Amino acid sequence: MVQVTTVGQAVQAAERGVDVIIAQGSEAGGFTGTISTMALVPQVVDAVSPIPVVAAGGIYDGRGIAAAFMLGAVGVNMGTRFLASKEAPIDDDWKQAIIEAYSEDAVKAEVINDIIPVPGTVGYGTVGRTLRTPFLDEWGAKRDEAGRNGERLWAEIAERLRLGQRRETLVWAGQTAGGVREILTVAEIMRQLIDETEAALARVSRLH
Repeated sequence: MVQVTTVGQAVQAAERGVDVIIAQGSEAGGFTGTISTMALVPQVVDAVSPIPVVAAGGIYDGRGIAAAFMLGAVGVNMGTRFLASKEAPIDDDWKQAIIEAYSEDAVKAEVINDIIPVPGTVGYGTVGRTLRTPFLDEWGAKRDEAGRNGERLWAEIAERLRLGQRRETLVWAGQTAGGVREILTVAEIMRQLIDETEAALARVSRLH
């Protein structure tokens, strides 16, 4: 199973014999490409058929899952929604920041690639999406300096996270943070997703 951010990468993966391809749109948290999920998924499905394609990025509820099915995906890969779960092994401040955020707070932080070039600048050139923080705002305005002090800044990030200053420093999350409003158990999230997906698919079938 391999995650891709362009059709070209999907074709390369297919030629190398992968079993499943995850097509990740730019709405996702963490390191992502530039193409949105809605545009990327159907193109990847067409390019690599019959290899199954999983949709990722921008999906947080059953409507998104139903939409992924309509685009030809066989399933979804969801990150941000499950970060805001009771079982997620991350600090509570990170979870709280997600449920308080709006979608526009989840931004591409180019300066992360200046501070720590790998993995973003190698291979397929991805950029990390994180919630805006004072640290990233400050250093995003002086990227050349950030690049020259990358090792020191990365150590500073690690130390701040250790001290519980996640919200001021680095909060990985996708644009779906705007739609995630409560921290639930994984079981509750799964039940909700199944109910919402069935309801969304039922609405579509009624239209026909």
